Amino acid sequence: MTCIDFHTHHVPTAKDVVAVVDGRDTWGIHPWKADGAYTVPDLSGKLAIGECGLDALRGPSMQVQEEAFVQQIRLSEALGKPLIIHCVKALDRLLCLRRELQPTIPWMLHGFRGKPQQLRSLLDAGFYVSFGFRHNEESLCLCPMERLLLETDDEERPITELYNNVSYLRGIGLHLLCAAMTENYLSFFRKERPAI
Repeated sequence: MTCIDFHTHHVPTAKDVVAVVDGRDTWGIHPWKADGAYTVPDLSGKLAIGECGLDALRGPSMQVQEEAFVQQIRLSEALGKPLIIHCVKALDRLLCLRRELQPTIPWMLHGFRGKPQQLRSLLDAGFYVSFGFRHNEESLCLCPMERLLLETDDEERPITELYNNVSYLRGIGLHLLCAAMTENYLSFFRKERPAI
């Protein structure tokens, strides 16, 4: 069984883990650094754009953050690469931007800790929702399996620990959870199913 870590800042050492490592497998301008100068590198080998987004508690002004975020949304659309989104206390504006820009490429809200009402808003808007070790259990259990992603973010604990926890909470066998996450990996990152 393979456990997929959809967003992490650590390179895993376990053989049975596929990890999407921030900065290695993705590229983006974090909202905390949205006022810095940057050049877009060659993104042909990257899986996604991000993490990028909006943070009302930290970083430059929301206007500066939004300008950088919109540029990355346009880049995501132009390259056909999904977005990994950091959003703190700015969910309404994030949802508004999604309605205004009507992206065709998948968006993931990473590290979701919100309540079921917020989850419903994200699902209705077409988001994938990624849960880490700190999460609202009710939201995690209510998230449809085909939109659920799992991540360690900056946690040092192994992703397998989170998979075991989610398997227990949702009453699903670990092998079925791993299979579902593999399907979501292929769908979110727009990957072809390997030939057997």
